[in-house]
Amino acid sequence: MSETPASSIDRQTPTIASSRPSQDTAFFAIRLAKNRWARILGVAFTMYLLAFVDRTNLSMAAPFVRDDLGLTPAGLGFANGLFFWGYILLQIPAGRLASTWSPKRVLLCQMLLWSFISLTTALVQTPFELALNRFALGLAEGGVLTCTLVLIKNWFTKAERARANALFLLTFPIAPMIAGPISGLILTYSHWRWMFAIEAIPGLVWALVWWWAIEDRPSDAKWLPLRERVELTAALATEAEQATETISGHWVSTLWHPSVLLLALYNFLALMAEWGVNFWFPTVLKETGLSIGLVGLLASAPSVLGIITMLAVASSSDRLRERKWHMIAATAVAGVPLIVLQFTGGGTWATVICLSIGIGAFLGRFGPFWTLPGEVLPASVAGVGIGLINGLGNLGGTVGPWFFGVAKTQTGSFSLALAAGGVSLLLSAAIAVLIRVPEARK
Repeated sequence: MSETPASSIDRQTPTIASSRPSQDTAFFAIRLAKNRWARILGVAFTMYLLAFVDRTNLSMAAPFVRDDLGLTPAGLGFANGLFFWGYILLQIPAGRLASTWSPKRVLLCQMLLWSFISLTTALVQTPFELALNRFALGLAEGGVLTCTLVLIKNWFTKAERARANALFLLTFPIAPMIAGPISGLILTYSHWRWMFAIEAIPGLVWALVWWWAIEDRPSDAKWLPLRERVELTAALATEAEQATETISGHWVSTLWHPSVLLLALYNFLALMAEWGVNFWFPTVLKETGLSIGLVGLLASAPSVLGIITMLAVASSSDRLRERKWHMIAATAVAGVPLIVLQFTGGGTWATVICLSIGIGAFLGRFGPFWTLPGEVLPASVAGVGIGLINGLGNLGGTVGPWFFGVAKTQTGSFSLALAAGGVSLLLSAAIAVLIRVPEARK
């Protein structure tokens, strides 16, 4: 007997219905690939997350590396601090190349280089080799943040930029949430050398995605809808014309611009505290008697508050079009818990709570902070200014871990170092009050 039309339709209906989810998924993926917030910030976020993991995973392996290589706490802090000496060398050259040539290409080269160097950390055998490896890793990652901020400045207007910077810099709270448990898991079942090898490979793979997805500016992006491309290019050009600040003479004069120097000094004092706390936080928890697996989980606790703080402060900063005082408030609030911790007895939960509040509040500064250089400097030299601010600021990264290690060696605890970190944050907030932010022309 032949089939009726109705029965034919009934048999075809499930096939049509089952194909619809895949069509919807494909349509959503296409729209997402053409959305600049998702494409530019998503790919850049993942890139910097991988860089952050490769930069900070030594802190998780610190107890094991110290034992295998025969390092004191001060010696390990010194070796880790050499990362920042390498990190500062390429800040200004990379920023200049990003502003005048191509942030996309500069970042691609750096991604390949730092991933390879991180992989070779698994091969170090002596304290000298570890110190040299950390210096080389810093050299390879130098300018990554600077170039990415130039890229964001090319893609987002002033009214969007604090949120764009904050979304990108969510890597700071999210990376520990990912790296801590993963590193803890690897260290629980394998050797610390395998941790460095395994965590370096994703950067080599992501370089392919970066080359495919990223363009230097909206006018180069054929994937961006034509109307949006034209309107965005025009809006960014108008903002550049309305800038009130100019740099007379050679671009090198950017290096002694008053606002740049104040931002660099502010960043130095703030990052001295941040990197000291972040690097030794797992060790502080480990010394309370916790297992390395539980340390990995608790080390991610500050990130939860940090994510909320970053998004809230950045949204408020964009809504009010105010940067400086948002940055100052977040920095000052971050310093208070580090000082209060000295009066709590230093128990495990008091340490976790106080440091979580301190690190979480500190992370809130990043959105408005990294928006400021683009508002006080012309576009042609913004990369140079950002490079100097980031480079000199990260000298604090050499001092922080080293000072915390020396304090631990001399006093037997991290109490003095944490208190000094709180004072450093309050002092940096006071210095930021002196920064002059010009008003844009109407």
